[in-house]
Amino acid sequence: MYNVVLIGCGHMGSVHLDDIYMMKDICVYGVVDTYAERAEMFAKKYGAKSYDTSYMRYMKDKNTDIIICATYPETHLDILKQCVKYKKHLLCEKPIASNTEDAKEFVSIVKGADIKVQIGYILRFNETYRTVADMIHNGMIGSPLIIRMSQNHHVMDWKKYGALLKNASPLVDCGIHYIDVCRWFTRAEVIDTGGIAAKIDDETPSNSYNYGMMTMRLSDGSTAYYEAGWGNTIAAENVKEFIGPLGRIRITERENRADCHEEGDLIELYQYPQNEYKIINVNCKRRPTGAQLIHLIKMIENGVQALPTIDDVYKSLDIAVKTDENLREKYIN
Repeated sequence: MYNVVLIGCGHMGSVHLDDIYMMKDICVYGVVDTYAERAEMFAKKYGAKSYDTSYMRYMKDKNTDIIICATYPETHLDILKQCVKYKKHLLCEKPIASNTEDAKEFVSIVKGADIKVQIGYILRFNETYRTVADMIHNGMIGSPLIIRMSQNHHVMDWKKYGALLKNASPLVDCGIHYIDVCRWFTRAEVIDTGGIAAKIDDETPSNSYNYGMMTMRLSDGSTAYYEAGWGNTIAAENVKEFIGPLGRIRITERENRADCHEEGDLIELYQYPQNEYKIINVNCKRRPTGAQLIHLIKMIENGVQALPTIDDVYKSLDIAVKTDENLREKYIN
């Protein structure tokens, strides 16, 4: 039995507990939030043994085995340091930090620590993305690739997105996932980036932006773009398409299918020159946080590597942050 403590009773905190609180050999030992009422509500909802507004109580508790960190990036380094000090294994949400200096320190500590640390790169555990990765690696559409990725949100809650924008732009917050996808799918390195950025809502913090597009060139000749916007007037859109000389693959997530929601995610494959079409349905969880926790336990018990490695985590963050800094300087500041 592993005693798990959640720090951060927000949206991602609930995503984690929704997936794990009924798992065999897992006990939700405690939940932590700076707002006592929210922590109490989470404790009741998920059957936690206790709750608190400070995580130090659980760090010092010898019965705590695993910490799930679902807080803002600026807090992650301090939480990691306490986990190392008190020997608690850590499942930490991305990004690992809000700047490259803290990220470098985070990585250095992880490499020298006696604890196991898994970062929440959820797409590595998503069966749809795993299926597409295998298809590309098996040469089904050839290479190099053109990768088109768009993830725009029609904002209905500025309190949530305003808080996110104070910590990370859309291109950093979710962009690290898709930089990782580009590197994972192509097995190549990002060698050049560019892009555009714009501020189109008054609620956007003065030093940030709420719409951006990042372009990438990879060492194998592949090219990619990732578009992300959070706005009152931006239409919700989700595009994930991978195009090669021998065909293309397009992902449509379950929630974006016009019908057949029960079939799960849709993978559409077109192969050339055969001019053949194939449809694959993948009935998977969009955010399999439980699979991440299971992987962390395998790291603890069997010594398997983190997925992705901490070096891959840093590379995606470094690319995102440096591109973000360039775009802020060019378009915002």
